[in-house]
Amino acid sequence: MLNRRQIRIKALQTIYAHFQSGSDDLFTTEKTLKMNMDKLYDLYIWQLSFLIEIVDFAEARIEENRNKYLPTEEDIRPNTRFVRNRFIEQLRHNIGFQTNYKRLKINWGGEDELFRKAFNELKESDYYKTYMNEDIASYQNDKEVVAEFVRKIMVPNDVLRDFFEEKYFLWSEDYFMALAFVLHTISLFKEEWKPERGLFPLYKVIEQADEGDDDEIFLKKLVRTTIVKSDEFDEIIKKKTMNWEFERIATMDLILLRMGMAEIFYFDSIPLKVTLNEIIELAKHFSSPKSKVFINGLLDRTIEEGLKAGTVVKKGRGLIGQ
Repeated sequence: MLNRRQIRIKALQTIYAHFQSGSDDLFTTEKTLKMNMDKLYDLYIWQLSFLIEIVDFAEARIEENRNKYLPTEEDIRPNTRFVRNRFIEQLRHNIGFQTNYKRLKINWGGEDELFRKAFNELKESDYYKTYMNEDIASYQNDKEVVAEFVRKIMVPNDVLRDFFEEKYFLWSEDYFMALAFVLHTISLFKEEWKPERGLFPLYKVIEQADEGDDDEIFLKKLVRTTIVKSDEFDEIIKKKTMNWEFERIATMDLILLRMGMAEIFYFDSIPLKVTLNEIIELAKHFSSPKSKVFINGLLDRTIEEGLKAGTVVKKGRGLIGQ
């Protein structure tokens, strides 16, 4: 499942696209957001299927080698540890995965060269060689070799990323986020889980009311509040940038400021320090080097003045760190 930073990134992308479009159609923006989040989950399923396909590719190579005209001893009695990987077998039979796999009609036909390059790179890696020659096979080692394959081969694989971009234009942008979801899935899987256990949802669900909104609700509320209250936030920004022309503020900086103010004023269960830290982290990755200082200073003053005036009110978990 996605963490809150990843959710904030999706909110930022959606809000940026909304303001860049020049449209006031919030309904269309929210509809597009839902579609893009659904497509992100689809990408996650496709990436999981790639793990199964690489094992199937390895098994097919074993069969080819067995059927050589003059097979070697290694061809006749191959090391099958990888193709019998227990985590992959769990994933293959997982009902949640199978349901989504069939829904998406996933087909890797015609991509043999993509798998050949990935598998050859895997075979040459030290972690794979260590895994294949370990004295004791363990479920944990089965998971670790798959996780390393994701980190070392799938993450930097531009060809695979381009393949997904051809499927859906935003999948190149979401590629790394979905892979982080894949790695999280691998880390959480347990050997005793049955196929009925299902896969993880895209969003973490919070059942206790005093802990704040579910992640899905949080995302929708953050996008809506940032857009609907943008004029209100802009007035605050203008008052705090008297020596700086409002029009000169970079679009990304302005959106990050609005997002920060949405959380400060309208999300009473989110601690102020959390909001400040998260917005600054987004600024580091999506804006200019100087932006984080500008944004940090303006939001810090907003918080200080809001607490004094009573316009910033937190409760429950939102009081942590104040």
